[in-house]
Amino acid sequence: MENIILSLILLKPMTIYEMRAYIQLNLSTVCSDSLGSMQAAIKKLVEKGYVSVTEYVENNTLKKQYSVTDKGVKYYKDWVGTPINIQKMKSMEEGKFFFLGIAPGEKRVAFLKALISDMEVEYEKLLVIKDYVGKTQDTAIARNTKRIKEDPVLTGNLLEVSGEKTVEKAVTNIDNYQIYMLEYGLEKIKADLNFYKKILKRELKGSESNGCKKQ
Repeated sequence: MENIILSLILLKPMTIYEMRAYIQLNLSTVCSDSLGSMQAAIKKLVEKGYVSVTEYVENNTLKKQYSVTDKGVKYYKDWVGTPINIQKMKSMEEGKFFFLGIAPGEKRVAFLKALISDMEVEYEKLLVIKDYVGKTQDTAIARNTKRIKEDPVLTGNLLEVSGEKTVEKAVTNIDNYQIYMLEYGLEKIKADLNFYKKILKRELKGSESNGCKKQ
């Protein structure tokens, strides 16, 4: 969570609610949008000196905006290029499937049907997003490039971390990899759907051979 937050505010200073909205829209399958988790992560980042806080009043409401510090930029630059730790990509929810054989047959079938249904909905949702992103990519790159160029601090931080000579190239790289992540999600769901449908077919076949009624 800490590094996700740093990634967001490296490109734009944000309030915690702006961060949460971005995560809900773009990263719901990657990390939690729990305010408690985000507040805990931000507190650690501030304590480490990676993030600074600016308070301002808007519509009679006191708000806190978070920005990355020079120390945070240095840490992020060291972190962002390191290989992914595949051990940390494992989900505890997947452990439920490992022990699913303990459940009665009808519950196993119901579990698989519900999982497949949810994944099909998610797959269709990602297809819509991919179509939209593909149509708006050039506009989004131009808009974000212009916004970052207008802020010398953001420009300096992005060029420092990315190693690129131009903001446009750095923003294009960011946009491309966000699309790659979307493509990865689609490929993963597609593969998972094929797998779980195969297991469901086995379950239903087993029910038939045991003289049980299909669920």
